Amino acid sequence: MAFVDEVCAEINALRVDQSSGQPARHQPITLLWAIGRAAGGQPRLVPWSDARPALRRLLKDHGRPGSDPAPEYPFVALSRSRLWELDGAAGEVPVARGSGVRRWLDEHSPRGGLEGRLYELMATNLVARRRVVDTLLHRFFDGAEPTLLLGAVHLAAPIFDGFGLVPGIAVGQVFPNRRALFDARVHRQLQAGICGTQERGAESIVVSGGYEDDEDHGDVIIYTGQGGRDERTGQQVKDQELTLGNAALVTSLTTGTPIRVVRGANGEPAHSPVSGLRYDGLFRVEDYWCDHGQAGHLVWRYRLVQIADTQLPDQPLRAMLPVPEGEETPSRLEATIRRIVRSTAVADYVKRIHDFTCQVCGIRLATPTGAYAEAAHIRALGRPHSGPDVAANVLCLCPNHHTLFDFGMLSIADDRSITDESTGVSLGPLREKPAHQIDPAHLAYHRAHHAQLRRDN
Repeated sequence: MAFVDEVCAEINALRVDQSSGQPARHQPITLLWAIGRAAGGQPRLVPWSDARPALRRLLKDHGRPGSDPAPEYPFVALSRSRLWELDGAAGEVPVARGSGVRRWLDEHSPRGGLEGRLYELMATNLVARRRVVDTLLHRFFDGAEPTLLLGAVHLAAPIFDGFGLVPGIAVGQVFPNRRALFDARVHRQLQAGICGTQERGAESIVVSGGYEDDEDHGDVIIYTGQGGRDERTGQQVKDQELTLGNAALVTSLTTGTPIRVVRGANGEPAHSPVSGLRYDGLFRVEDYWCDHGQAGHLVWRYRLVQIADTQLPDQPLRAMLPVPEGEETPSRLEATIRRIVRSTAVADYVKRIHDFTCQVCGIRLATPTGAYAEAAHIRALGRPHSGPDVAANVLCLCPNHHTLFDFGMLSIADDRSITDESTGVSLGPLREKPAHQIDPAHLAYHRAHHAQLRRDN
């Protein structure tokens, strides 16, 4: 990317009029117009007679208010940089000032456009093009909204707020180093393994074998949070805290926002690239807990599950709703990726037994397509909980109380009394049906697990 660095340095060194207190936009708008032509596969060099009306319109609509929309100035002035080429102009190119410039252009009718190597880069390399455009916007349009301008020069891209898939970047793409990852916006941290904030959640993580407690099973990753390591030896020397990136991953669990996963060459060999860093798509955080790591210190751990691009078909219900057997150890099914197969029959049985009514609040949600409720597993199915997918481990809850229960904000005692853990207030007894018996061992596990999380926090 050395050439891109040179281009960005040349952009930052452009000499433009600043008599108004702000840099003029004639040259950057002309460059953006030419970059848009490269991105669209249009000819590199454009005759002045063709360029003039297009540039005049852009300068009038997007230049600084009150400025003269005179395209002859940037068309000539840019040739003094290494970014622009004028072809077919005999003799010395005039200084870009005064009415003589327009006469000279009309007489010689040169063709103008990006320098050849720069044109090829802008036409073929999306990452480089984005970086050059960002440099232009930062240097000359700081504080302005460039959306309309980018649309006018055909450089508008899908809005990317840092989360989810990165426009123009394919899953499986390999990058040589962290700088390239950063430039491509796949992982916007040059050193940290977690990119994100507690307020917004995590955008991405890097799994590269840096933490001895990491487990990479392909579609499921048990990821160790950041912090507590000796920078020289890489060994865990103190407890981790639920701050910074660690807190960001908890926020992602709360919001359900996907996280980009990048694997490095030093990770689990079966799932890592031979060299460099590979973008491996989107995962969701399904659980988190605090545990003693191999070095004896407390570490935060997160269970991330790859987002499947296919869904398994629902299983039909039996007419008389007999209690389904379920699975003591939920099986795995080979699809595009491996994921835990939840029994649709178990979930539907529990919801129908309770007539889609929340066992906590007694609310039955009616929708245009019928009643709606959610099946909440008391002891989660995935590692490290390994709960069974059976009716005795499932509750019928409304979406709100499902979320609160999953985060441990509701606890259910063996006598089925419900407590709001945020206030300590009793919410009354759990609503039960004789045909649906809950295993108290799963309730005890749920209480103990979340009580430990609260103590660790």
